[in-house]
Amino acid sequence: MRATAALALSAFLVAVSSSPAAAADPSPELTYRPEIDLPITVVGGAAWIASELAKKGLAPESCRWCTTNALDTSIRDALVWGGNPNTAHDLSNVTVLGVAPAAALGLTALAAWYDGRSDNIAADLVIVTEAMVVAMNMNQITKYIVGRQRPYAHHDNPDVLRGEGTSGPLPHDDDLSFFSGHSTAVFSLAAASGTVASMRGYRAAPWVWANGMAIAALSGYLRIAGDRHYFTDVLTGAVFGAASGVLIPALFHAPRPGVASSGTRRFRLSLAPVGAGVGVAGAF
Repeated sequence: MRATAALALSAFLVAVSSSPAAAADPSPELTYRPEIDLPITVVGGAAWIASELAKKGLAPESCRWCTTNALDTSIRDALVWGGNPNTAHDLSNVTVLGVAPAAALGLTALAAWYDGRSDNIAADLVIVTEAMVVAMNMNQITKYIVGRQRPYAHHDNPDVLRGEGTSGPLPHDDDLSFFSGHSTAVFSLAAASGTVASMRGYRAAPWVWANGMAIAALSGYLRIAGDRHYFTDVLTGAVFGAASGVLIPALFHAPRPGVASSGTRRFRLSLAPVGAGVGVAGAF
């Protein structure tokens, strides 16, 4: 694990050091209002969590979209893991809950630090998270309305169903296939982090894009391999997530006249010792 992390960090440093300059030029200020963006991110995240906890009451009692098509069926048959698709499902959860956020947020912060712009990190991470949260709430609403039957339920896959209660399907989850929440999350994170890095002009922006999209593609494959989603579920999630990841930063946070100036309000978080503990201080 340590060797892998060291190798990844070394590759990152090689990728971003291609410029002969010792340090990058100052990156442009993005439109960022902490009094607006922080509440959107926090409230949106809480709303998504609440909708997950309330799944029993919100999920359709039976499928509204119960049929499949030749394309989805053929790809499903070719990619689903025989014997233990729940392993693919577990790996996809690790990807979306751990690997993708850590990579997207971590590399964005590292790209800012490497260019000597650590003061951008807090705003960059909020913008990336905000894009993902907005995308996930739209995805959740769509899944509850559409009510597409998941492939394991449609095909009555015993390899999935016998794992119920462990890594198998969750109760009330059989008819929430369209469109893939995992794909929406990872592609929105990948696209938002790449877009922010590109708008800032970070030298590591291509690395942020490539890393994020590779992880997102792997997650999409695992959703099909785990028999949780059809190809069209994953494709729609990828397109919607990537579009949200690009458009939300580009439309709402791009540099505007009067923003990229010395008087622009900035948002910073810092840690400071307080007695026997550590306190968090913010500056607007």
